[in-house]
Amino acid sequence: MSIAEFVTIIEDNGKGVRGYIECSQLARIKMEEIPDMATAYFLLSIACDRFVDAYDDQPLFSQKAEDEFVIFKSYVDLFAIAEKENSETVKMKALNDVARKVAEHKYYLSEV
Repeated sequence: MSIAEFVTIIEDNGKGVRGYIECSQLARIKMEEIPDMATAYFLLSIACDRFVDAYDDQPLFSQKAEDEFVIFKSYVDLFAIAEKENSETVKMKALNDVARKVAEHKYYLSEV
């Protein structure tokens, strides 16, 4: 399984909370299985957990789900490139970029 398959899991679950829960759980497993990408999987797990925390008990409109999916996919895409390149410089840049983006990302609740 490549890191890019996280996108498929989210899509297969309608870009909703359950897909992010599944990805978070899988990321934690992958941290141990693929130690050279552990930090990448940890950051994906954090991003998934933050999504779940924000939307598990709130309405999630389809446009909001799509917007959040695009952001999550951008993280996965950066890590997929780093995984494929197998360059420490590319990996470090991807880790730094995603860590900054995850830390700065704000989850806004849907107004009903």
